[in-house]
Amino acid sequence: MLNKLSASILLAFVAISIAPAQAADIPVLTWEKGKEHNIVLGGNSGVKNWKIQLASTTGETLDFRQSKLDPKGYVVFSVQIPDSYASGVYTVVTTGVDVPQKIVAGVKIVELSDYNLIQVPTKLILILLTLIFLISTLSIMRMQKYERIEYLRAKPVENLPGIFNLFAKFRVGAIAELHKSLFKFQLVREGELLHKISPITWATLPIASAVLGGYIGLNSTLILGVSLIPFALYALAAVIGVIDPFSGFTAAIGFAFAQSISGNVTSVRSVMSLVAVGIGWLAPGILSSLYQDILHKDNYFHFAKKFVPDVVASLLGGLVFLVAQLLTNSFVDQVAPIVVSTYFIPMLLSVVIFARIHLYRYLVKDLHQTGENYQIRILVLPRVLSPRTITFAGLYLAGTVYVWTQSLQFAAVASVLLTTPLALLMVRFDSPVIKAFKDAQRYIVVEMIVIATVSFVTFFYIQSLPLEVTAKGKLLILSTAVILFIHGFFCSVFDSSARANQVKVADSERLVTQ
Repeated sequence: MLNKLSASILLAFVAISIAPAQAADIPVLTWEKGKEHNIVLGGNSGVKNWKIQLASTTGETLDFRQSKLDPKGYVVFSVQIPDSYASGVYTVVTTGVDVPQKIVAGVKIVELSDYNLIQVPTKLILILLTLIFLISTLSIMRMQKYERIEYLRAKPVENLPGIFNLFAKFRVGAIAELHKSLFKFQLVREGELLHKISPITWATLPIASAVLGGYIGLNSTLILGVSLIPFALYALAAVIGVIDPFSGFTAAIGFAFAQSISGNVTSVRSVMSLVAVGIGWLAPGILSSLYQDILHKDNYFHFAKKFVPDVVASLLGGLVFLVAQLLTNSFVDQVAPIVVSTYFIPMLLSVVIFARIHLYRYLVKDLHQTGENYQIRILVLPRVLSPRTITFAGLYLAGTVYVWTQSLQFAAVASVLLTTPLALLMVRFDSPVIKAFKDAQRYIVVEMIVIATVSFVTFFYIQSLPLEVTAKGKLLILSTAVILFIHGFFCSVFDSSARANQVKVADSERLVTQ
């Protein structure tokens, strides 16, 4: 990329300072589809008035986006080549008022060979916004208002016929082996819908999904290919993960095992790709349910409370899968990205999540009135994340940033900055205490809208800077870390202030009993 940038600068100076060269004298740059590419022009007082286009022999044009003027007099012109653009040779021509039309570069458009998300700003921004949403809301969940999670659970069937009883014991035993955590609580909770519909399916589906994941893993066309069957199976595994996240988890294990024994796991990138597939099959179901629950604890207008939590949770689940899909593509070792990089599955999952929420609500709404035995399961979060989870997240973020930037130093710094807000979730502070925060109410949707607005403004400003695409990508990542750190620090102060009243009440009660 630096060579391309240097060639572009040299070409620009030549084009500005002397008469237009012959077409044969103009070097041809090679650009891949789907990525953003840059040309730097400068050394002329009128460059800020220039407009440039990517032109083809058929008359089709693509306008470049112009950055702010650099203090040294340079302007960076950027264009993202659509995936659908035809391969071939194009020219970059200058246009504009009182600007003579001239060719400043030749460009050969080729197929995408390296799906590096830092060179695709629109999708990088989508991933960073999702990360901001998730970490910010996890920070809010530490508040007393949201820390208690509960649900009604029908009395489990003690024995199932034949082999299904062994399957049920496997499921219960496998989850029981996990450490007590929010993840374990959600796995049990999200299995309730399937258990209420059919205990036999509840017991059998994890085994069947593990086999399904293994079959997908052995079918190499999932990575290289064009086959409709792997696409459909990939979507099926995602839908199963929404209906029953534990089955999505076993599907991911089956997929990873099959990929390993078939020799496809040969590098850190491939391991990270496997993790991304697992996130896509597991996280949407768990996170959508969790967010739907905590959003219901906010006060809205009566009409809004009927649909806001459900819609937001459904959209978030689809968005998380889309991010997992993008990450999988960016980590794959093979030349071609995974063909399932479409919006169909995320949209499908959002619909399935919405339907699942309403089906579960319908099945349990009269549970306490039917005379049926039931349990109330409660989890009060002592902390949102464990040190083990934060360590894994830090390593994964470091690997992700390194794959995108090929800079170990930047990856280490970015990982530390991005995981610091997560580390704040492990501890509670007694101070500082700010009086204005003691009785203040917080609303997740409102707070997310504010954070999204701040993030959009920040990202838009960075996109306007006279920087090459990789430099802008690094700055986007660093700005995400700053936004998350500020919000995480705010949440810690808010939490210590809100709990100051609890300490005083507890001390006064202790004095009375003495």
